[in-house]
Amino acid sequence: MVIIMKKLLLITVVIIQVNITFAQFGISGGMSVLKSFTVPTPYFGLHIGGELPKDDQLSFYGRATYYFKQMEDQVNQLYIFSTDPAAPGAVISYQNSMNYTVLEGGNRYYIGNGYDAGFGGYGGGNMMLIFNTVNRNYDYGNVDQSKYPLPSTEIPKGSIFNLAVGLGGGIKYTAAALGTFYFDLSAAYMILSQASNPTAQGVVNTLYSPLIFNFSLGFRKDLY
Repeated sequence: MVIIMKKLLLITVVIIQVNITFAQFGISGGMSVLKSFTVPTPYFGLHIGGELPKDDQLSFYGRATYYFKQMEDQVNQLYIFSTDPAAPGAVISYQNSMNYTVLEGGNRYYIGNGYDAGFGGYGGGNMMLIFNTVNRNYDYGNVDQSKYPLPSTEIPKGSIFNLAVGLGGGIKYTAAALGTFYFDLSAAYMILSQASNPTAQGVVNTLYSPLIFNFSLGFRKDLY
C-alpha cells in the first residue's frame, strides 16, 4: 500500500510540476468512497492531490485516488486436470476481484468566501483516467495444487482502461493559519473503456459500471 501511494504521489507531483512557479498552491489528501451505479457495495480508498488557484473564484486541480479491491459475490467453478493422466479431474472455485486507480483533473468555481477563506462551495467539470485491475482468486479446497495446474487457457489477471468525463461539487471550510477541510462528490461516465482480455471483460456485469459516483473527505494545506 505504501508503494502504491508513493507512486500516486509521484504522478500527482508530475501533473502539477509545471505550475509550481505560482505564489500559492494547495496539497490535499483524505479518504474516498466510489459507488458504481450497478454494483451494490462501494469501494473505499485514499486520495492525494494538488490545487492551483488562478484567483479567489477559480482553481485547477489534480487528484490521484486508489480504491482497494472488492470481491464479487458470485462464486465460479473451473474444471482442471491432473498432471497424472490416470487421475480424475477436479473442480475448484474462484471469485473475481477488482480495484480502481483514478487520475483526475479539472477546474473548480468557488462561491461564498472563495478559495482560501471561511465557508464556501465549489463546482466544476473533470476528466478521469481510470485503471481497473482484475484478479481471479482461486480456492483449491482439498485439491492438491501442485498436481492440478491451471489450464493454459486460464488467465488469472486482466485490466480495464477507461476515459471518463464528469461533474463535481463540494463544500469547504478554511481555518486561518491551519488549512481547509472539504467534502466533495462527483459523477462520471466512461466514454471509452477497453478490457485487456476475457478475464477483465468477465467482471463487467458484477463489479464494473460505466457510471460511477465518488465521495471524498479530506484536508488541504496551502503553500505560499
